[in-house]
Amino acid sequence: MKSQRMPSNLTKNGKGQKLWKDLTERVEFTDVELRTLENACYTVDRIAKERRAIGDNLIVAGSQGQDVAHPLLVHLRADEKHLAELLARLDIPDESDGSGSAGQRSAQMRQVAANRWATAYGG
Repeated sequence: MKSQRMPSNLTKNGKGQKLWKDLTERVEFTDVELRTLENACYTVDRIAKERRAIGDNLIVAGSQGQDVAHPLLVHLRADEKHLAELLARLDIPDESDGSGSAGQRSAQMRQVAANRWATAYGG
């Protein structure tokens, strides 16, 4: 397995480091996927900081004293969407079904289809 060294600027013992460790211990990523994972880890750390800053204060006082949504909620939603998009780009096998990565599953299904074709049509 090639080196999948953790980025040095992630929050120490933070959510980003945990995500990096959890995924790189069980999946070997390409260089492009490692850059995507790194971006995802930084995003996870940023989300954790935003959540801490917001706390229970979803509503704050506006400039005229009116109730308004916490200004960080917009950034939090955008970062959560960005994280979902980054993680969707990674080829992460589903641990629950034990069938391996999506690519392996596709290869297995192609083989099953080829076998059925050969049986049905003598090819």
